[in-house]
Amino acid sequence: MSLVDVAETLGLAVALKIISAFGGQEVKFPRRPRPDHPVIKALGEADGVAVCEFLSGAMIYVPHGRAGANRRAVIGLQDKGHSRGEIARILGISQRHVRRLANEGADGRRDGRQLRLFDD
Repeated sequence: MSLVDVAETLGLAVALKIISAFGGQEVKFPRRPRPDHPVIKALGEADGVAVCEFLSGAMIYVPHGRAGANRRAVIGLQDKGHSRGEIARILGISQRHVRRLANEGADGRRDGRQLRLFDD
């Protein structure tokens, strides 16, 4: 199970609530959540119970959804002449991540002329 499955089954609005509340974390969705459970508090009773019933005790990683925004910000700052170290400080991400995003380009694709060292 994944967040994509949640969006397809329960709707995009529910998936976006999960991202907003738990982005960047692994979350275990209990089979029978208590009313004070963080999932119920974050999503509301109806959506929280529906998600917990659907995921039925599963633990999923919830993406934070900022990769596209970071990539565009990195490319924009790079175009303005900032160094990768400066970009990392401005965005609060590692210089290694800045380098990776910059090398992928604005559209998120790698240079097709560059061979892959390992299969994904």
